[in-house]
Amino acid sequence: MELERNQETEQELTQKNPEPSVLEEQIPAVPETQLEQALEALLFASGESVPMVLIAQALCVDLPAVEKAAERLTADYEQRNRGMQIVRIGDKLQMTTRSSWYPYIRRLFHSEMENVKLTETQLETLAIIAYRQPVTKMEIEEIRGVHSDAVVNRLAEYGLIEEKGRLKTPGRPVQFGTTESFMRYFNLSDLSQLPHMEEFTREQQEAGDTEETGAIPT
Repeated sequence: MELERNQETEQELTQKNPEPSVLEEQIPAVPETQLEQALEALLFASGESVPMVLIAQALCVDLPAVEKAAERLTADYEQRNRGMQIVRIGDKLQMTTRSSWYPYIRRLFHSEMENVKLTETQLETLAIIAYRQPVTKMEIEEIRGVHSDAVVNRLAEYGLIEEKGRLKTPGRPVQFGTTESFMRYFNLSDLSQLPHMEEFTREQQEAGDTEETGAIPT
């Protein structure tokens, strides 16, 4: 009887603490000659931006290998002028459709994406946030000299800005910064590519006066 109880106890422990799966250990590193294919598959399956460091871990390769594969894949898409493109947003990668095909995509899926024409006030506020982020509403208002609740809220609705944290001061004011949608909207891969603030507002305002601004990806 004692032996039976010991066997039952061992079975219970095994069920509660199963042996770790060795499946991941059985997956080999992706060969360099297949990195572009693997990267393409991961980005397509994700549908969202993916940190390159996570891609490197998934493919069992180092980060420089992923960066080089991304450069080759991006160049290949550009050379062949495909309907998709590989976009780098900071330290992340994403597969997206080219903006020239947005009207047809909206027609196919009856998308509710809105054609947004940013006003001069919105562009001015967005520029302040882009160049001084993270920044609070109070700091924005000190620069603009007027209340900015409405315009900040509208930019957040457009998905161009988002909360980045809170200051450790009385009231814990929210700090705002730009989003990945902002990067895609203005065709930027890094904030260092931002033009001077005066050029930012002037160029975007001139573009809005001559043609409608493209839909903001969601």
